[in-house]
Amino acid sequence: MTPGPGPRAQLSVLRHTMVFQLRQQHVLSAVIPGCVVPAALCLATLLARGPHSMLTARQIQLGCGVLALWSCAIWQTGLILREELAQGTLPGILTRQTGLGTVLFGKTLGTALRCALLIAVTIGCVGLLTGEPLRIAHPGTFALAALATFGSALVLGALLSCLFLLTPAAMRIAEALVYPMSLLGGMIVPIRLLPVWLRHVPDVISLRWATELLTAAAEGRAQSVTAWVCLCATTGGYALLARWAFCTVLHRARERGTLALA
Repeated sequence: MTPGPGPRAQLSVLRHTMVFQLRQQHVLSAVIPGCVVPAALCLATLLARGPHSMLTARQIQLGCGVLALWSCAIWQTGLILREELAQGTLPGILTRQTGLGTVLFGKTLGTALRCALLIAVTIGCVGLLTGEPLRIAHPGTFALAALATFGSALVLGALLSCLFLLTPAAMRIAEALVYPMSLLGGMIVPIRLLPVWLRHVPDVISLRWATELLTAAAEGRAQSVTAWVCLCATTGGYALLARWAFCTVLHRARERGTLALA
């Protein structure tokens, strides 16, 4: 039995895969979800905010940023494997010694990192242009919450990438995840404004808890233990589902001969 690649080889493949993913991605596919969408969403929401608004400028900016990250996780990282399948490169990846997992993680990491950086810069610029600069009261706590948010989005992207490969209705599912969650996700629409029977829907969305933690750190409020527990629990649930979906992808490819492996 041939031994698997060592940690150094795995890291090398991870780095090269991440760089390659960033280089091959068209500039518009990065700028539109990372800059245009969050800028338009944040600008429109800030300008529409009245004197009696239930949300502060910081809550709107952070909510729009997290919502844009949710969208990127769906439309960018979530479609990575489908793009590989469409381009005919997925069979080759499956037969590499390093395996699909390393390649998927590298591509997901590269795409999510660029999206997160573009969104952060865009939200900051919109705040400056509207006279509502984003001020962070507790930078250290905010950085920790931002790291946890990015990790959750990364796991979500990997999960969706595998799930979308298993169904021909991936685009319809993506649309259903993006648009209703703009209202039900608890990121820019206060949960208390939702009908009572819908108020528990955001609880299963990790980025809803991430928004609460980021906002608390930015405004100088104490961190909610419940929010941290729920963020970790939902992200852990995504990870378990991602593992199941990943194993299902490998099963179909290696044992059932699907996914372009005749």
